[in-house]
Amino acid sequence: MELLVSPDARALGLHHSRAWRLTADAPLLGGEGLTAEQVAAAYDAQAPLPEGYRKLLAGLGHPEVVPAGERLRTVVATRGWRSHGAVVDAVSVATLRHGAGIGLHRLLPEDDGRDLVVARATGGERIVPAFTSRSRPVPAGDLVYGVPAPGGALEPFAWLGRRDCDSAERQVGEGDHEALLVVLGCPGEDAGHTEEIGATVAEVLASVRPGITLTPLPHPAD
Repeated sequence: MELLVSPDARALGLHHSRAWRLTADAPLLGGEGLTAEQVAAAYDAQAPLPEGYRKLLAGLGHPEVVPAGERLRTVVATRGWRSHGAVVDAVSVATLRHGAGIGLHRLLPEDDGRDLVVARATGGERIVPAFTSRSRPVPAGDLVYGVPAPGGALEPFAWLGRRDCDSAERQVGEGDHEALLVVLGCPGEDAGHTEEIGATVAEVLASVRPGITLTPLPHPAD
């Protein structure tokens, strides 16, 4: 699997998207998560977040949508920290620290030999949002990433636009030993930004779930 970013997605400023394959001997969702104290020590809640995530949403025609990193900081500040296990917590820490929306997705055997594509939706894509059972159309022009499906549209792993959601069909399950970590990045940031997000996930996992391997997906030169 290779990570490919379409020209229309690059035109939004997505020049440094990255993805990693996570593999483990034990199920990925197992293991004790982080405490509120560990999370508080892992990021500065007052540190500014990159403006590029708001620019990305504005470029999609949704300037009113609040980026994932800002939303999560607000949730933690108002409702407190709630652990969801080591792997999900590591992704959340990276989101809190860097402001990125980060995807964690189940991989299927048929994904071997297919590329992961980031592109603007054609209007033919549909997605069942996580924690729901109803399929929804993705509006043309919104941002999606996933694997090619018959007919030319993508089978979306995630959809970013007026809504920001992952695919229910691609949620990591209790018995999964492998997953895909996807970081789109944002306009105005260099490759170091997205690579540091992956490094943060790896850093947290090294302390709470050693034995999980992160392998970067090949990608064309930025």
